Amino acid sequence: MMLRRAIRTETGNGGQVAARLRASEAVDVVLNAGPALDALIRDGFAVAATRREMGRMRLALAIRRGAPVPPLQSEAELAAILRAATSIGLSDGAAGATSGRHVTALLDRLGATAPRIPFARGLAAVQAVARGKVGLVITQASEILAEPGATLVAPLPESAQLITPYVAAVATRAADPEGAAAFMAFAAGDGAAFFRAAGFAVG
Repeated sequence: MMLRRAIRTETGNGGQVAARLRASEAVDVVLNAGPALDALIRDGFAVAATRREMGRMRLALAIRRGAPVPPLQSEAELAAILRAATSIGLSDGAAGATSGRHVTALLDRLGATAPRIPFARGLAAVQAVARGKVGLVITQASEILAEPGATLVAPLPESAQLITPYVAAVATRAADPEGAAAFMAFAAGDGAAFFRAAGFAVG
């Protein structure tokens, strides 16, 4: 007989998730950006033998739904959009957000002078765009797709792109390591459709 288990999830940006695990929060599975997860494995908070990549995420640009959609196929078009922006939302790299430092450096390189509004999580930045509080946002595509009030204009051009692998592992202090391994196997198999629908490149 198949044993069914209830699953409870907790979320945060990459830095927050790592900090919570390092503060001895008990979990069975941890999912994080590859470099952060590898650091947790190195420091003994996750089991190396269980490490498994679940998908890769790209950055994209979003605007409020209903606003005119600008062309975005090249870095020159991206620069023009950013220079014309009234304000730009982004994840706060200082708060541990995976994409924040990359986006900040990109805005500097492309000469974007609009006010930059940092958010602890990219989803909060997208929600601010949907409410008309911020002109546009650059963040991970999954965070844009989760907000119906925003339009994903396009992924960033390759020259401006950051591709983040997201990796799962069984936590060292897992109360149910067998169940954790079974969940990861399902997520990488039949559950991969969920990751694709959320904007991940899988396989």
